[in-house]
Amino acid sequence: MKKRKIMALITAMSLTAGLAAGTTGFAEEKTVLRMMVWGSIDDYVPNNDIFLENSPEYADSIELSVELGGSGDADVAERFRLMLASGEELPDMIRLNYTQFAEFAAAGVLYDLGTAIAPYEEDIIDAAKELMTYDGVYYAAIHEIKPKIWFYRSDIFEECGIDVAEVKTMDDFIAAAQTISETYPDSYLENYGTPLNNYDLTMMLCATGGTFCDEEGNYHCAEDEGVRAAFENLKKLKDSGAFSDIVEWSADWQAAFSDDTLISQLLGGWMKDHLINWTPENAGKWAVAPWPEEIAAGSESGGGIWVIPKNAPHAELAAEVLAKYACDAEIQKAIYDRTGKIPPLKSAAEDEHYLNSDYFGDMSGYFEALEVFSVYPYNPCSSQELTIIGDYLTQYLDGALELDAALESADADLKNQIGNPYQ
Repeated sequence: MKKRKIMALITAMSLTAGLAAGTTGFAEEKTVLRMMVWGSIDDYVPNNDIFLENSPEYADSIELSVELGGSGDADVAERFRLMLASGEELPDMIRLNYTQFAEFAAAGVLYDLGTAIAPYEEDIIDAAKELMTYDGVYYAAIHEIKPKIWFYRSDIFEECGIDVAEVKTMDDFIAAAQTISETYPDSYLENYGTPLNNYDLTMMLCATGGTFCDEEGNYHCAEDEGVRAAFENLKKLKDSGAFSDIVEWSADWQAAFSDDTLISQLLGGWMKDHLINWTPENAGKWAVAPWPEEIAAGSESGGGIWVIPKNAPHAELAAEVLAKYACDAEIQKAIYDRTGKIPPLKSAAEDEHYLNSDYFGDMSGYFEALEVFSVYPYNPCSSQELTIIGDYLTQYLDGALELDAALESADADLKNQIGNPYQ
């Protein structure tokens, strides 16, 4: 009898505690989905809040926890490799660039998102689908596609009589830079300080059609006309003397947009988010257009993606959440209103909401760039390849090596250090 009274008292106390917590029983703990990113968690937390505000089915059951894997995408990729090797518990979602996608997809360590993506598939643009699939399987969700966009100060260009639609070649671009310097001697249309970022090379390779190896994995940089042309194009721009020697992502780079040192950039579409955040006082002064026609084709690393490790703690739930996060039109519209990030959805291209920006004005140039969007053919060893070739590109641009020597040395190192990227 005494035992029954004690058990009844424990049950009553448990129910009372549950009621005090606003439930009819024990309060359920939320499932924490870990998201590994680079840069700053402040770029992601507000978007996560938007997702939860617009997803009542998840708002009370999940928590999105953002953690840094490093300062850049290469750091996150390396962290992912180390976690796989050590057996450490993996995050539920990982931000990568398409550059690294083939490596992990080919290794068989990514979760198949096909079932989760299916309800949204018809509204996803073809360029995004290309970035989301490997061997026909959806192993990624899009964070952002990255068409090649020319960002420019429309007020200064108009004052100097420069019409971006008439700037079609690299020679035209250099001439425009020289015209700007006549009125604004301390302002530049671009910066080619070395070392360049790897994306500068791959964006140029998209336009020249260069590849480091053939389909059998034989390296041929020295013989490939597209690779040679990409190196020569970047050398021509750097040696013109018309551009700044500021290095991107250095301490001087962000400041250069605030003090009008840099009044133009040839970059991926993601740059619009930074301009909005870095120089809000210049809203209405910046505009967008496709790159000069000669080098317009391609993209910057294809785009940014999310992947889910196959052995993530909550892979199935993470896939459902990620698919809605990345592909739901209303959620993406709310994120666009905060960040200016245009969603890769067919419905967005037809929605006037995206055709004008409070910051950039007419956004038709962004959609024009999508018409020549293409993805560089990355392979499972692209990250390693770009590190090797980037070193020789720097030596060539700085005058330490002639072109033939740089490309032949790159081939030798690629063969010695990688062998065949497909094996």
